[in-house]
Amino acid sequence: MSTREALRTGLDILIVVPVLVALASFHIDLSRQPIFQVFDWNVWVGHAVILGLIVVFWAGYLQLRRPELIHQRRLRIFLISLLIVVALLGRGTDVLAPYLVPLSMGPYLVPVALGAGLAAIFAGAEAAFSLTVVLALWVGLGIDPEPIATLAAFGSGAVAVFRCHNLRRLSDLPLAGLEIGLAGAVIHAGAAFAVAGPGAMDPVALLWSGLNGLISALLIFGGLPLAEMITQRTSPLGLVELLNPSNPLLQLLREHAPGTYHHSFNVADLAESAAQAIGADPLLAKVGGYYHDIGKMRRPEFFIENQQAGENPHDEISPSMSKMILTSHVKEGEELAREYGLREDIIRFIRQHHGTAVIRYFYLKALREGKASEDSIGDYRYNTEHPDTPETAIVMLADGVEAATKSLKDASKLEEFVAEVMQGPIDDGQLNESPLTLRDIERIRRAFIKTLRAMRHDRTGSYPGPSETEATTGSE
Repeated sequence: MSTREALRTGLDILIVVPVLVALASFHIDLSRQPIFQVFDWNVWVGHAVILGLIVVFWAGYLQLRRPELIHQRRLRIFLISLLIVVALLGRGTDVLAPYLVPLSMGPYLVPVALGAGLAAIFAGAEAAFSLTVVLALWVGLGIDPEPIATLAAFGSGAVAVFRCHNLRRLSDLPLAGLEIGLAGAVIHAGAAFAVAGPGAMDPVALLWSGLNGLISALLIFGGLPLAEMITQRTSPLGLVELLNPSNPLLQLLREHAPGTYHHSFNVADLAESAAQAIGADPLLAKVGGYYHDIGKMRRPEFFIENQQAGENPHDEISPSMSKMILTSHVKEGEELAREYGLREDIIRFIRQHHGTAVIRYFYLKALREGKASEDSIGDYRYNTEHPDTPETAIVMLADGVEAATKSLKDASKLEEFVAEVMQGPIDDGQLNESPLTLRDIERIRRAFIKTLRAMRHDRTGSYPGPSETEATTGSE
């Protein structure tokens, strides 16, 4: 990270401190005059010291454990925005608290689970837990610290992390809201019982502590589109929607490039199994496999899987022109993806699934025709990015393996053939920027072989032949 970027990162993080201090140092009470109850200057100073240290510790923890969340501006702004939004909503509860519960119950209405849940979905469980700690400590600050509120906020936030980290269905959100609310209410009741006995428990306050979970779940659902726009990441619910065959892009791909459509589905199956094998995100890898080749629908006849009756338009044009047409499907795929609202995490698969690989067939054709030399191999490479995530690297490997094994006739050579195909991009440096290890690659290879065998299973002997069918029919 350059000095300028480091300074901008520091400013982005530190700017949240005065905002949190200001929001922690007053209350709004419509039943009293003045409405704004501003705390003394010594409270402001104390809050500044405490929150300043908390935010610095939080940023330092993320730098150690998840540095990409600090270095990527979108994710950094997203996490900071969650802190500020939840704090603002917390102050907004002051307006409602006198009409719903005693004013002292206002801290129990702060939707910490909103920040924790969205952080778990878009930044991971570890970042979400750290954010929950910061928000829970903020909730307990005031002119009279509220340790019980801090504990209840952390409990509801922790449940939100557990329930939202692997959220896959919209129907899971109401149940998650119930569990979040139950955790908050139980901790609230337990703490009140421990401090002052059963007489201290206010049923109305407990009810609102529980409803906080359902309100947070509703806010999580409403915040998903905005969070996707800020982070340019697709939520698990959005990924599941993209797997639907009725998606307009998939329908267009099936209509205009049916061969590519079936190829993409096979790549997706391979990528999903490989991602599961190494602990990557199988849902993201599968969606990436579905959409990585959508650019081919612009000129489908130039891609072999869509050609019929032996007609190949490349026979009529030069190898250099063929190379231009083939490589253009990456840029055209990006344009289509943006047109149909796909996020950057899916577009990355389109942009990176070839890396800078050589289009070897047309390079060799150009050599045979005397239109290229050995030194001009760079002219026949894709000019795109190398994969930089486990999922995009898996899709690159799955794409090559799926296409190559179509020509394999002898199933007994499958393991050797897959290893050879995977070694090509490795030797060519295509995976140099990916986080895959040698152990990961071996696990991916085994997962590919297992899935390919399932795809290519031999049904010989499973059904009676024509002569057996006739004999059976005749005997009836």
